[in-house]
Amino acid sequence: MNHISVGVYANGSHVVNIVKDEHINDHIKYNKLFRSGRALFVDGECLNTGYLNTEEVKKWKDKIKGMNIDSSIASEKYH
Repeated sequence: MNHISVGVYANGSHVVNIVKDEHINDHIKYNKLFRSGRALFVDGECLNTGYLNTEEVKKWKDKIKGMNIDSSIASEKYH
């Protein structure tokens, strides 16, 4: 199983990664530790709010739901 990871920066830009199940725990730990200012959503749930406020987190959750991201092929590199 692959997971959809979306990182959202304070300026509103974002990056999407498709993360293999066996890498997801390390991916989450890395992002929380080294990208703490970036919000992190995994499979639609916010795991780190970063610089986003509560309202922005809600907007991004809704936006991610509508992205129709294909998770069938994992990213070769994670950003």
